[in-house]
Amino acid sequence: MSATVSMSATVSRRGFLLGASAMLPALAASGAGAQEVAGGSMDGDGYVPVRREPKAGARPSMTPTERDALERQLACPCPCTMDIFTCRTSMPSCGFSPRIHRDVMSLVEGGYSGSEILAAFEEAYGEHIRMAPPKRGFNLVGWFTPFVAILLGAIAVLFLLRSWRRPAAVAAPSDVTPLRVQASDEELARLEAAVRRDDP
Repeated sequence: MSATVSMSATVSRRGFLLGASAMLPALAASGAGAQEVAGGSMDGDGYVPVRREPKAGARPSMTPTERDALERQLACPCPCTMDIFTCRTSMPSCGFSPRIHRDVMSLVEGGYSGSEILAAFEEAYGEHIRMAPPKRGFNLVGWFTPFVAILLGAIAVLFLLRSWRRPAAVAAPSDVTPLRVQASDEELARLEAAVRRDDP
């Protein structure tokens, strides 16, 4: 009985580990924020200028460091799947990132805030221009699903480890009525003598 129990526990552990390893690529894909913006090529086909009139009395709305951080939130529409800052500093042949960088600089000089600049690019290119979906509406599901999945997985592992630590249940003895033999002292003595004769 105990051999059967331990064998099924081993199989269930193996199945659990195989299932968990199969889920890792899916969790990683669901947690990845960056995605390629459809319709682009390295040549810059599909570039959409994002221009706004400067605000009255405009002054630069951010420092160059803050501007670079903002560009890291914008996905380059070329097939590289990198952000604008990384693409323009590492892919000189890209037809998108230098022009989008000029648009960002123009908007910063025009006094537009980071959220206004992101909204302007989203209006021109769609939500996919962002490296990560904005935390609103149905997008909240994408933000919280990986954390919920990790939490549920941790709870499942905890329960499995607890169940594997418990000793295997010992089978309860069956209710067998002992056999009672009615014999006299003389019959028992003869039986004992016969057993002695059979012993070598």
